[in-house]
Amino acid sequence: MAGPNRCLLWVAALCAALQGCAGVAISSGTYAVKASGREALLDAAEAGDAQAQYELGKSWCCMGPGFDTETATRWLCRAAAQGHGAALYELGRIYDGDVSRTPAPGQKLVRLLSAESSPAHALAFHRLAAQAGHEPAAQRLAQLDAAASSALRAEARALAADIGSHCEYRQVFADAPR
Repeated sequence: MAGPNRCLLWVAALCAALQGCAGVAISSGTYAVKASGREALLDAAEAGDAQAQYELGKSWCCMGPGFDTETATRWLCRAAAQGHGAALYELGRIYDGDVSRTPAPGQKLVRLLSAESSPAHALAFHRLAAQAGHEPAAQRLAQLDAAASSALRAEARALAADIGSHCEYRQVFADAPR
């Protein structure tokens, strides 16, 4: 290969390499921002403040260095138990396998392929969030509900009726690697 084609190939390779570096820098910066805010939220979250629990859960979500989906769901479940619509929606997203919070496309693909999912839990949490008035949850619920079998809908209704006993990540994915 010579001339313009070789130059384009070199530029494409350089851009791909820099994108990976930018993704690491963005992810590291995001973690630093999220981690620094956790201490400020902890007292309020432990005291039962649903908004603080939600924010703390989001700060731990979801995959990659410095993030922990188990810890995220623990805090999100506490807020969800108080009817916090956004926390219910985030849990629906997590159990729908939508755990990527990074702008780097390569990392997003790896996370998408490696994420656990539970369609019944996703449907249950989106339904609860929609009932709490969360509009994006209502939109996603319509999509999930249209694709769901009657058996899946029935399972999701049963889960929604007793969500506290199977809200946290380890309760849903007991066999997932730690």
